Amino acid sequence: MKKIFFYLIFIFFTINSSFACQLLNVPIGSNVKSASSTFDFLADYNQDVFGENNSALYEDYAADFCDGSDLKETDLEVIVYQSKIAGINLVNADQDNNNLIYEFTKNFINDPGQNVTNKTWTGYVSLDVGNLIITYSKTNVGNQKFEYLEITNAEMFDYTRR
Repeated sequence: MKKIFFYLIFIFFTINSSFACQLLNVPIGSNVKSASSTFDFLADYNQDVFGENNSALYEDYAADFCDGSDLKETDLEVIVYQSKIAGINLVNADQDNNNLIYEFTKNFINDPGQNVTNKTWTGYVSLDVGNLIITYSKTNVGNQKFEYLEITNAEMFDYTRR
């Protein structure tokens, strides 16, 4: 009986990990070389190209890095500073689905609250966890609404601003 119980637990964790969101498994501040095992587009990063005081911004499709989420039409931004991951952002400007990042945030991080789903809501909600600075926000740019999730930490915060 104990063997069956442990076997079921093992299967549960194995299946559960296959639905994991890879983009949340890369620690802020981690070395770009280790992060490139998740974000293959970082393999070509060269600090000499960007210099000591500049951050590099890489973009890709977020859905490719998070099974079990509905991040269609959502951009993944990975910010690198001095060969370290400074920030991971999600950006969505899909006007027909302007709560995709909200759903992702609610399911994988923390619920920013129902009021943010209102079509007219703009602003930000702090969802900090431990030493991570996590911000969910919506803003209007012209006639478009943009939805964001930004993840960084205090050490890297200054290097994520454009």
